[in-house]
Amino acid sequence: MPLSTSPTSSTNNPASRRSGWAYSRQIRAVAVSAPESPKGAKSTRALNSCEPVSLFNACRHAAYLAQIGASAWAYSSWAMGRKEARDCFMLMYSLDDVPAFEALLHAQKPNLVLIGAMTLCMPGAVHCAQRVRELLGTSALIVLGGRHVNETLYLDNEKTRNSMAVRHHKASPGRLIREHKIPPLFDIIISGEGELVITAIGEALARSKEVNVKIIAELLGTDIPGLWIADFPGIDTTLASCGVRLDQNQLPSAIKAFGVQSSFDVFKGRLTSHVFSYTGRGCFYDCAFCSERRSVAGSITDANGAPSRVYEQFQEAVLISHSDPHRRKASAFVEDSIFLNGSPAQINALCERLELDPLDLVFGGQFTIDLIIQRRHLIERLAANGLSYVFVGLETLEPQEIGGISKDIGRAHSSWQQRFLEALDVLIDQHISCGCALLFGLGETQASREHLLKLLIALKKRTGQPVTLSVNWAVQHPLKSCPESQNLDYLQWGTPAGELLDLFHRFGEASLFYPIDGVAPPQLDEVVAIIEQLDEFEVLNEY
Repeated sequence: MPLSTSPTSSTNNPASRRSGWAYSRQIRAVAVSAPESPKGAKSTRALNSCEPVSLFNACRHAAYLAQIGASAWAYSSWAMGRKEARDCFMLMYSLDDVPAFEALLHAQKPNLVLIGAMTLCMPGAVHCAQRVRELLGTSALIVLGGRHVNETLYLDNEKTRNSMAVRHHKASPGRLIREHKIPPLFDIIISGEGELVITAIGEALARSKEVNVKIIAELLGTDIPGLWIADFPGIDTTLASCGVRLDQNQLPSAIKAFGVQSSFDVFKGRLTSHVFSYTGRGCFYDCAFCSERRSVAGSITDANGAPSRVYEQFQEAVLISHSDPHRRKASAFVEDSIFLNGSPAQINALCERLELDPLDLVFGGQFTIDLIIQRRHLIERLAANGLSYVFVGLETLEPQEIGGISKDIGRAHSSWQQRFLEALDVLIDQHISCGCALLFGLGETQASREHLLKLLIALKKRTGQPVTLSVNWAVQHPLKSCPESQNLDYLQWGTPAGELLDLFHRFGEASLFYPIDGVAPPQLDEVVAIIEQLDEFEVLNEY
């Protein structure tokens, strides 16, 4: 499990005498999810996580080493326990959260600041890095990662893994620094599977007598497992890993590393864990509007081990619930784009584990409409083993209006709307709650949007389902070599302060300035009309 570190001579550091390794400094790390909005707070009616789940995943290996007393992380600021490690993490939403971020920096005095950013968060990431420099100077190493980096710093072919093959989108932070579009704030920019790279950066920092980016770059070996790229724009150096696969069966889960504190309303007060099969970042469908499509996020890997990994995280969730001071029982949401990839073999393997050794846990996951219909027997078996919530991507009622959807595999048999109603009937029959993801701004008309919401309101009144809606307005992401984004640098806030931004706090993701290529940006009157119907839907949940 621990990353290999060569022993060196002992120093006066007590930690060094115990371990046999020489550490020049303690790792004091904080991790922050950059804000996506210039001001305001996310609406309490918006469906979103209250925890920095992606950061937990990226840092789970380092945090686990801190807890078990391995490597330089054993003497880090994360080594006191899960709660203390969590106190070093922060999920920001807008610049209104900057004072809290500054308080975190004052309290922790970090020498390693990890920033995660989605595309709409890039202005916020730059702002956070500027505050780090203003408050801490060059005493802190600033590392940037996240989905935006994954989509802007990449390889055309994952099999050709060398620095010469690395590509930079116009919005690549490393390219923006080299072209003097942003200040040289980010010391290291990580794309891809960064779990062990983050661990290694911390260890290199601990061994360095000063915060020297060149020395840290020299200490990172390209044989560190994972498909990753590390860019050092300040010294114009880029490393591409040699492609040793991560063994997800040997890595700790985010649950083990950070515990659980939140609770999804749909699980009625139970403590809710975010569970991952760790089979990749993408979906095996290739819907053009989706940033998780396989042509961008990559293919599925190590599927055979997925059922065991999910079951073991279920066990961890139950174990953690036993020590919950509020005596909450356990629940879990499996964060796969599609639950265990929709695979009958994987789903049956999980059910066999749950039937052999049942757990006091209810869980949810994401399915497609056609998978629910075509594999109803699997839904029934999962329901018998604790499945109580299914989240489906409904997007629209008329896929043809937006150019089609890759996952619309049953279109020859009946309409998308008819199949959604059939899938909903399956879930209702099994006493499974349903949540729906809606996505506007794909080229549909306003009449289509309002018709969709009216249908869902009518269904809610008649059947009690769906229980929740997640609403997004499609954003044009970089998507690696996507020609539609080639002229965008994403350094402007997606929506400026004003009435439209206030309304967008109700959406999961939305933007005025970055609509899907060829689609008109959202209009204020359209969004007002949508919010009115969302309010009508939500009122039904209050009875």
